[in-house]
Amino acid sequence: MIFPSLAAAVFSFYATATGIAKGTPVEFFFAGEGSDRDYETMFLIEGSAEDFCKGIEAAGIPRGEAQNPKECILWPVGCPVSIAPSIDDFIVREAAPGSPTNLQVIYTGGARGQSGRAIAAEEMPLSVFSLYTLDQSPLLFDGIVEQGNAYGHNLARVELKKGDRVKFTIRWDGETRPSRMSVRFCPGNLATVLKSIKERSLEGSLVVSASFAPELSVREAEAVANALSLIDSPKVKINGREKDGFFFQAFLPSIKWLDRKERLVQPFELHLSSGNPRLLFIEEDWSVEGMDPWLTAREISFEEAVKYPQTDTCLIYAKKDRTLGDITKFLAKLPRTVHTHYVYGE
Repeated sequence: MIFPSLAAAVFSFYATATGIAKGTPVEFFFAGEGSDRDYETMFLIEGSAEDFCKGIEAAGIPRGEAQNPKECILWPVGCPVSIAPSIDDFIVREAAPGSPTNLQVIYTGGARGQSGRAIAAEEMPLSVFSLYTLDQSPLLFDGIVEQGNAYGHNLARVELKKGDRVKFTIRWDGETRPSRMSVRFCPGNLATVLKSIKERSLEGSLVVSASFAPELSVREAEAVANALSLIDSPKVKINGREKDGFFFQAFLPSIKWLDRKERLVQPFELHLSSGNPRLLFIEEDWSVEGMDPWLTAREISFEEAVKYPQTDTCLIYAKKDRTLGDITKFLAKLPRTVHTHYVYGE
């Protein structure tokens, strides 16, 4: 049973204990009934995640924004909420590498399918409150908590009888929420834009949408990206990109990816530094002896790229003085399935 409170920013609901043993590693504080991960979940909500989200929003708590890597939305966004009884009444939380335990809980609303329904209502693990960052989960900690880092650092404090019902209440103060601003980097305005971001961040949590003018050179874009990487954090979240534009991390590729053998998967390579543009597909032959495939670079036309729909990333090699506008006109020729780009200035 799920029902909104009369208070505008208060939502109450019941959840039932899964009965996991004391000391069990917990990955989900709340999940939906029928979750295939109930063996590492503390409580199952009564009703679906879709109804849960509708109830929260009807109570006056606004939906935030779930992670969406394809759109370069890497930070979960939402209003901070409190949960009573507290998660700490049921779980012993230890600091995991790079994941502080003092992160607030936020309501993102979770990722949505094409129909607009909550994915957590339809796809396993039916997460409602994941203790690591999972896009489908409507409730999350306000940061990026990697699953591998979190595992084993959240242990059941108590052992409840399976099926015991507990009433929980989620509260939002009605005021505290992340603010948003859009900025555009053009030649010569890096210091001015960074100052404006800093000033806005003094008011509270900030979500920044940053775009790059086509007149910027690769060298200038690298300077912008390095500056943004220093402030990108739960306090100042650099999220998203303009349509067909670059995300700032595109200009911070890993040096080790220059060695094809160091890559987990093989992207397209677009070489623009000399002569005519060359698009390469890196063919992997796993029939050879050993643990690694034999790699063969084959030059293909832009039209042929559609034959490789599983390749969603492109590494771009371009002179540092080349403008982004010159580069994007070539990227526009790639299939829409290629949504991640990294630029190596040469």
